[in-house]
Amino acid sequence: MKISKKRIIISLVIFAVLIFWIALFYYIDPQSLVAKLGARNGYMIIFLLGTFGGVSTFTGPSYFIALSTLTIGGLNPFALAFIGGIGVTIGDIIILILGLNAGKRFPEKFKEPIEKLRIFLEKKPKKFVPFIIYAYIGFTPFPNEIVTIPLGLTGYHLKKIIPIMFLGNMTSGLIFAITGFYGLKYFYGM
Repeated sequence: MKISKKRIIISLVIFAVLIFWIALFYYIDPQSLVAKLGARNGYMIIFLLGTFGGVSTFTGPSYFIALSTLTIGGLNPFALAFIGGIGVTIGDIIILILGLNAGKRFPEKFKEPIEKLRIFLEKKPKKFVPFIIYAYIGFTPFPNEIVTIPLGLTGYHLKKIIPIMFLGNMTSGLIFAITGFYGLKYFYGM
């Protein structure tokens, strides 16, 4: 199997980001990082990371690492989850809109499976799709694009799922922030 140069570069970038964060926290503890950034800047950073992390599957991990770091550093996990949730939802909306536009220009061979998915979703109870979206975004570690792109391709209504995406993004952010905070306290006695 031949590995493309693009995949190698993406893997190296992800690896470099992880090494950067590990090295950063080896030399700088989260509390001093937050002290240097300041609380206002910490909230702005989580919003920007959420927005850009919501647009790309590959930048999502940096959002969650920063969320835990800022929580450990002393920022309010609920405020971080709320502000980060807004940012991630904005990124998800961008992906959803791109999916809506791509669905209009999709090749014929893909139109049949998309139509089957649309019909499948229409046959389900009205609360089924919002519940699945919330459960997936709020409680799984997988990229939101797995849900937002197919929904965009089927033409699912934006107004129906934006609040659900926000609640899911806020829930996942809060779970990650609190888990990181208490996990560090548990393992390192901080």
